[in-house]
Amino acid sequence: MGKIIVHSYCIMVLFLILPFNCHAENTTNVFDIRDECNTVKKYVAVVLFSLLLLYGIVSNILLMVVFCSHDNLYSRAFIFITSQIIISGFLNFIPQVVIVLVEILNSKSSDVYHSTWIHRIFVSMNTFLFFATLHFTFLLAINRFVAISLPQFNAFFESLKFYFLLISLWLLSFVISLVEFYYCIKTFNASNLQWTLNCIKRTPESGAVFMKFYHFWTAFLPIAMFVVYIAIFCGIRHKRNFSLHNHNKRISGMSTRVEIKATKISSYEWSTLIQAALTCSFMEIEIVIFNFLPAFAVKLFGEKANISSRIFVNCCIILNCTILPTIHFICNKQARNVLKQKCLFLKSKLC
Repeated sequence: MGKIIVHSYCIMVLFLILPFNCHAENTTNVFDIRDECNTVKKYVAVVLFSLLLLYGIVSNILLMVVFCSHDNLYSRAFIFITSQIIISGFLNFIPQVVIVLVEILNSKSSDVYHSTWIHRIFVSMNTFLFFATLHFTFLLAINRFVAISLPQFNAFFESLKFYFLLISLWLLSFVISLVEFYYCIKTFNASNLQWTLNCIKRTPESGAVFMKFYHFWTAFLPIAMFVVYIAIFCGIRHKRNFSLHNHNKRISGMSTRVEIKATKISSYEWSTLIQAALTCSFMEIEIVIFNFLPAFAVKLFGEKANISSRIFVNCCIILNCTILPTIHFICNKQARNVLKQKCLFLKSKLC
């Protein structure tokens, strides 16, 4: 699975730097991916998006199979949180199919379709699922922090309050998308694969307030996640240094062994920590790419790079929904073994 991700990124990067060879007579429509001049880009985009969506669906299903098996060592809280991320990823594939792929394949753009309730609902669904993924990824970071640095508070993730928190995060994501639906008009422009958000639907003042919150929240949570993981790794290093310091002072062998045992991080905890940290990192990278890459590409290569850069951006959006299962199967040998056993069992049943 890791090779598939690497190959996908290589294809997208190579495609991003392909020479632009449209003739002068077609320059009026050179920035529309559905124009004849951009036929190659159009079908490369459709194929890339379709393959990544297929990979995302299959990889997330396989991860759910592993989580549902009786052989996994993960805590119930970890499985519940990652399951919410998987559900968000699955649902996020719907706007990609209904909005992105369908509109790219349409020969003509339709402003009437942009104003329909179906289009607006699916576009708002994209916002809802983005914030849901962001919230649960942040909760995953908090879960790892508590499990490793503050184990005395781990009982919270075994109580009913934890399930109430999960529901609250879904509701918070829904409220944000509902406010956006009320104050703003979000559309997907298939001609250049651009998501646009216009928040002067009601009043410019109310739209400005919402946009300030929108940008603050999408910037704050990734920064908070980064701080949490820095705190986790610093805490681990501090515990190790403290243990080594006491060992050098020649404290009794019994107390040293007890101390080292108390500060030792199990392979399970390291595995979940690395998976959670990588998942959060890719989430933050996607946000940076979405907000800054198109403008940077246009500044570097000119306006003709706009479509190619936005194809890359949308590929990153889809890949973000596949990062969790990909990292899990790369980092976890037991998960691969469970999957092999399930495949062998299924093969024996079919044969």
